[in-house]
Amino acid sequence: MPSKKPFTFFIIQHAHIDIGYTERQEVITEYQTQFVEQAVDLALSPEQLSRDDNAKFKFMLEGFWAVEKYLSKTGSSGRAKLVEALKSGNIELTAFYLHLTELLDEGHLRDTLKPSIKFAREEGIPLVSAMSCDVNGFSWGMVDALYDAGVKYLSTNINTHHGGCPFGKPNVPFYWESPQGNRILVWQGLQYHKANLLGIMPGYNLVGNPMIPGLSVEDIHKYVDVQDIGYAEKSLFPLVEGLRNDGYEYGFLPIMGSGLYTDNSPPTDSYCELIRQWNQKHGDQIELRTATLAEYFAYLESAVLDIPIYRGDWNDWWTDGVISTALETSLFRNAQRTKRVAERLDPEREYVTDEEWKSVISALVLYAEHTWGHSASLHRPYDFRVQQLLLRKTKYAVEADELACIALDKVLAGKGQGDFTARRIFIYKVMNPSIEARMSLAYLSLDYWESPIFEQEVRVVDLQGRQYPFERVNHSLRGQELCIQLQMEPLEERELKLEFLIVTDESHKAEAESAIGVAKGMGCFENDLLRVEWDDKKGVHTLIHKPSEKSLLVDGASGLGAPLYQLFEGANRWEPAGFGYKSRKIPKGEVFHGQIKRITNTGSNSFYETWEFEYDIRGAHSYAIEYKFYRSGSRFDMSVRLNKENILDPDGMYTAFPFQTEQGFWYLDKAGAAIRPCIDQLPNACCDYYSIQSGASLVGNDLGISITTLDAPMVHIGKLRLWDYTEQIEPTGPLYSWLTNNKWDTNFKASSGGFYEFRYTIDVNQAYNDYATAIRACQENNYDFLAIRY
Repeated sequence: MPSKKPFTFFIIQHAHIDIGYTERQEVITEYQTQFVEQAVDLALSPEQLSRDDNAKFKFMLEGFWAVEKYLSKTGSSGRAKLVEALKSGNIELTAFYLHLTELLDEGHLRDTLKPSIKFAREEGIPLVSAMSCDVNGFSWGMVDALYDAGVKYLSTNINTHHGGCPFGKPNVPFYWESPQGNRILVWQGLQYHKANLLGIMPGYNLVGNPMIPGLSVEDIHKYVDVQDIGYAEKSLFPLVEGLRNDGYEYGFLPIMGSGLYTDNSPPTDSYCELIRQWNQKHGDQIELRTATLAEYFAYLESAVLDIPIYRGDWNDWWTDGVISTALETSLFRNAQRTKRVAERLDPEREYVTDEEWKSVISALVLYAEHTWGHSASLHRPYDFRVQQLLLRKTKYAVEADELACIALDKVLAGKGQGDFTARRIFIYKVMNPSIEARMSLAYLSLDYWESPIFEQEVRVVDLQGRQYPFERVNHSLRGQELCIQLQMEPLEERELKLEFLIVTDESHKAEAESAIGVAKGMGCFENDLLRVEWDDKKGVHTLIHKPSEKSLLVDGASGLGAPLYQLFEGANRWEPAGFGYKSRKIPKGEVFHGQIKRITNTGSNSFYETWEFEYDIRGAHSYAIEYKFYRSGSRFDMSVRLNKENILDPDGMYTAFPFQTEQGFWYLDKAGAAIRPCIDQLPNACCDYYSIQSGASLVGNDLGISITTLDAPMVHIGKLRLWDYTEQIEPTGPLYSWLTNNKWDTNFKASSGGFYEFRYTIDVNQAYNDYATAIRACQENNYDFLAIRY
């Protein structure tokens, strides 16, 4: 770094979008619309003509969501002004729609980029940058999504409250390479608002220690009215010296700022005059330059020729907050899955309009946005305004699920589902929404008032007259169902009907499935491929794959599906969180293990049998697992029914999957890529826990296990790691499905009490020694057969 060349700070202004946190969501919508309008006016103001290039007002449109709101309000005249401002170079359009959690699958993640791409192409606007603030990472598939959209640059401003960044430090450039070998240039930068803390942004701003590695200044942390360069003179010279002493190797640094020190901040051009004054007085030592991201990255590419290349997932420390609202998140996942089923059954888009699909996507994206509630969620959980924000967040999940179900209903109607009439015909269509051939069960519904048909002998036949064995089972909510087993091809549809014969012999009437009763001591289930054993002390402790004679459960571990509860009694949430890169004070926690109080055989027929294991566990009024073991095949299902206590101390509830295979490694299904924890990650990224899409697979040398998790997206690997801030693990050992969480000290819901159901499918197969096949099984086990009635 030549001493004669001044150190350059690129000042990049933006608003930061939090849909909520500081105000109700509809208020934030109006604010962000105003901010775009204000920024356009400032970018096109006459004052811009007299400002030198280093001191012009410049602004980043960090999320296209705000642009959409602006366009819907201002119409064609507003659009023309925006395009003029964009073409002037004083405002830059970026690719991201909002700052997101990792809830969206790859397809929906790519959908969020389409609005900005469409607008840029229509108006001939360059779209080369993406800007992320707050969140701590992205699924690896983001690289290909951005690359395919023509985006070359990604700027991140990680908020280290409850997290951290790769490489253990900020201010790192690197090329991020995708699984397919595509690359984008990343600047992993400081948290946003640093220009405010340093006194570069005039107006009412918080000033004090900006928590930048290498810099130590008086920690004032108070709001002052910055009117001149006085405070910047106190902060910028120590900052440059601190950066150099800390080993920072470049002669430039981007600093983000906003009009005010607040999330959802209006823009300002008052910093233009301050920057002019600074450069006139100190520009020979430290130069300030307003910039867009495209301008900064162009400078970075020309100034640094040996930027390293890294591959791997950027696991987000912040996604754990989504299970503070576990029920709503399960609704979101059902909506996403239901939409995919509807799309598979209607590939030609015959039954649902593009606008209806867009409405589903909009609700999904708004729920997946990183803001959950008010900044006072934990401090004032009873406050009406706090409840307002959380209920509005809930509304997004409810709307997504409702609209996805309506879309599926339209598709099913198009496929022949009949009207609800007083006397319906007994003809059905069974559909396989999977893209894999499979054998599974289908359920033909019967309403409870149709019980007189069981006075007759019933046969299930297809259109060719082939007869299918069936079992009559009680529907979980209303009525009854005829359960049949089918082998179906990918996306196959098959028509079936009921035929009736009068029976005079009362002994031939079908009998409803009934419970067998409470079991004592040891028990087992066995079919042609699996043997499962349990007792009333350990629970399910043995799982044998019979063809290979392999034992798949770790000896001495918690039973399969057993509950674990982690409690940090009386803990101060702020101490293990906080800001900056200093060591954190981790509170002492305790882990409680469940004790079995009852095992009940709840049903048995020719296709499957069901067992319920009830546990006593701290932190829950009740915890029960239902296992559904099938008479054939290597798959079985689990359902955890939880009534969680309302605990205000930080806590978490987990379900244990203590699987083992020979030299087995976990692969996790994430948006756009399957990863091995720690191995397929950026250095020093989060290894505490992971957000997954369809599930996880333990892939061994000659055998693998696939877990499809329908409702709960978070997992821990090896052991419980809440607040460990782990950066290195082995991708082996037990997997723990993380059900509920309230560890955050702001924004997320204060308590996680309530009734929940978390469903899983376990599938064991020798073909799952290939990770791609195993992950495909995770994904396709989401899609069971559907049956409609004409």
